[in-house]
Amino acid sequence: MAARENDQPFVVVLAVDPSEHSEFTFKWYLKHIHQSGNQLHIVHVPEYWGDVARIMTPAKLHEMYEMTRRETDRLRQNYIEWSMQHGVQDAKFSSPHGHDAWHEIVKYAEKVGAGVIVIGSRGQGKLKRTFLVIGSRGQGKLKRTFLGSVSDSVLHHSHVPVVVCRNKDLEH
Repeated sequence: MAARENDQPFVVVLAVDPSEHSEFTFKWYLKHIHQSGNQLHIVHVPEYWGDVARIMTPAKLHEMYEMTRRETDRLRQNYIEWSMQHGVQDAKFSSPHGHDAWHEIVKYAEKVGAGVIVIGSRGQGKLKRTFLVIGSRGQGKLKRTFLGSVSDSVLHHSHVPVVVCRNKDLEH
């Protein structure tokens, strides 16, 4: 996946959550795919509390929002620090809010340039080279059907290539 000379670098959107699956996926990306010049965007969609807000007390809802904010801040700090330790100095971390994590991830990939035509100095158009990397928990078909799967939904709704990374040693 190395970029040829004069080509646009890859814009990589790496979706993470607080799980060890995401940590594995991040390390796997760095080891097997990352090239200098790639633009790494780490995206985490925080827990959505809107559906249960009506049944919680305001104090409990505030507590849940604060817990989610602290978790997001911890992830931001960890992934940016890990990126810098591996020589990725310009990694960006974003935490868009929304009901469906898969939708926010796909929307973010589009926002950072998926499928955008870049006009070069000679007036030639090129597609920005973007792809998504996401981890998978390795759930079976039945569990995925009832509980849903963010990686499955990203894979089916994304307009850019998706790399789904699964660590078979972490399957439950």
